[in-house]
Amino acid sequence: MNTDNSDRQNPRSLEIIFKDHLANTMECGQVLSQLFSNLEEPDLYIAKVKYLEEKGDKLTAEAYYALELLAYSEFIHLIEQLVKHLDDIVDGINNTARLIDICHPWQIENAAQEILSTLLSMIARLQMEMEQYPENELASVKACREMLKKSEENADVIYHEWRKTQRRILVLPLVDETNWTEILGILEQTTDAAYHAVLSLERIVRYRLRQ
Repeated sequence: MNTDNSDRQNPRSLEIIFKDHLANTMECGQVLSQLFSNLEEPDLYIAKVKYLEEKGDKLTAEAYYALELLAYSEFIHLIEQLVKHLDDIVDGINNTARLIDICHPWQIENAAQEILSTLLSMIARLQMEMEQYPENELASVKACREMLKKSEENADVIYHEWRKTQRRILVLPLVDETNWTEILGILEQTTDAAYHAVLSLERIVRYRLRQ
């Protein structure tokens, strides 16, 4: 990815970029929640999610460029992994909106609301932890990781219980079931990305403390 000329002339610190990235991701997730409540007129929300995802791409590019200015090392590789996972979160939110645009569901599934709520709580917790970057305390990062792990596992349970119910009771027509299986699957994978982000952050902190 390429940054614009102003970014290259005046690179910002990674801590500022990461905070902006997560703030943008939170806004993107909140717009997706608004989309869930406005399925009858989705276009405005889908477009805004896409705009915020593209903004996230620019922040990802800015972070990678900032890393290019540093001598490559294992530490830089760990930060690159964090950048990738942050980008995966906002991509997952956008992919969810894109699937809704394709499938045109007429009613939101409660499981989607529950997983998205879980994801937003994970992003909020990541934001809190990233406020301390790059001086994060290991105990705080571990607590964040444990909270996000429980949330990721909860999202996984919600997804699989929903699928089990559909198969046993046949609540939805087959086409709708297929569409929602895909939508919920993307949302659940996005909670995985949030969990992997905090794992990367913990590895960064452990590496720093060893030096």
